Amino acid sequence: MPETHLTAFAPAWPEGVTHRYLTVGGSTVDVLGGHPSHWACRACPGTSKGKYTGPFGDPFSAATIHEQAQAHAETCRAMPRPTA
Repeated sequence: MPETHLTAFAPAWPEGVTHRYLTVGGSTVDVLGGHPSHWACRACPGTSKGKYTGPFGDPFSAATIHEQAQAHAETCRAMPRPTA
């Protein structure tokens, strides 16, 4: 298994995160695995969790989750909460 070197620009991802999108405000929108998968912004209340596409509770497809996460990241200007 290759070694992973973390730097100030690549902090460890939270558990369950499979993909990340950088927001214009400097935070991230994380795609979390599971069934169904969902996205959540780390700087604002934006999320796809609990939102569905159809009247029968059909979850969004993985492709739609990624499209929504990227679209949110392209417009979210909320800044990340300070860690200290």
